Amino acid sequence: MATGKITKGDKKRGKKIAGHMVWQNEDNSIEVSKALVEECGSVKAALRKLADKAGFKYVPDWTVQQLGKKLLDFAEDK
Repeated sequence: MATGKITKGDKKRGKKIAGHMVWQNEDNSIEVSKALVEECGSVKAALRKLADKAGFKYVPDWTVQQLGKKLLDFAEDK
């Protein structure tokens, strides 16, 4: 997850998945709602939880960027 202040122009796309926001930034980094990241302990764990809730099958070896992008693609196709 990006650190520092995020400005409106930094966001490439975002989608609400299982009640939480997921964003892909212009630099392709992935952000997830802060509350879920705090609950899960990491962005990757939060993305996995959202993927499970959404019925999205993922490969455990995927990076945060791969999982986040593919999860957003999946959510946009629904």
